[in-house]
Amino acid sequence: MEKEKIIVARNSEPENSPSQYLGVEVSIGSLTNNELIKLKDQHKSNTFFKKMEGMWGDSYIGSSWLTELMERNEFYNKTGLIFYEDLDEANDEEILGPTSTDNWVFACDWWDWTQEKNLLPTDVNIPQDGIVVVNIRTQDFYFKAKGELSIDNKKSNADEGIENKFIVQAGIDKIFIEGFCYFNILHSVFVNGEELNNEDSYEDSIYYSSHLIFKDGNIIAWLGSNNNSHTFPLDYITSNLPCISPYLKENNPETYDAAVKSLLEKL
Repeated sequence: MEKEKIIVARNSEPENSPSQYLGVEVSIGSLTNNELIKLKDQHKSNTFFKKMEGMWGDSYIGSSWLTELMERNEFYNKTGLIFYEDLDEANDEEILGPTSTDNWVFACDWWDWTQEKNLLPTDVNIPQDGIVVVNIRTQDFYFKAKGELSIDNKKSNADEGIENKFIVQAGIDKIFIEGFCYFNILHSVFVNGEELNNEDSYEDSIYYSSHLIFKDGNIIAWLGSNNNSHTFPLDYITSNLPCISPYLKENNPETYDAAVKSLLEKL
């Protein structure tokens, strides 16, 4: 059985992105009583944000409590390429040049799925009971998946001008939090139901994280590690809930204090 190499590579730079290679890690988990006690104590003692050591000897204002929150992921945890509405927004512009092979196309609405598994984008749901945190951390990410597939898997579609190509299905999760953000995560790709190996995807610089705390399904607080104004996907916020962050603390201390007080009361 003759096989052929396939490489599917993509990068994404949405509007207001801090990077040409924007990726994201999203995790969802519950908060323990010990974590809530620590949160309250650090805010009451004004030690929640403090000077921390970064890379190459640099320092920044951060929170170890927020950093550890990424590990709260018993409900959900995915890392991938981030894009807004359509995967066609993504490119293949790796630093050393395009790396995708030319023997595949992404599956679109024209494809007949009656004989194959149809991978529909998956909505990510937030648990409605208890105190839950949704963690969103933006970072550099270049998606690259590869494999060797039987040439018998190739398809043609004369109407679409497709001849002898692998039809690639995208594994996509949809994140929607009303008033805060809506975006998609490309985390995997498949051909005829077989997942391609994406271990060659690479992650790099981390930008900042946002953490949305829910109580019984209702959002009660927004915390962030950002020392500057927000970028995609949290730059089009319609909610009036302020972000408890080093940026807000420095630029609007009264609003910061009011947001912290509200959070402690709701917990």
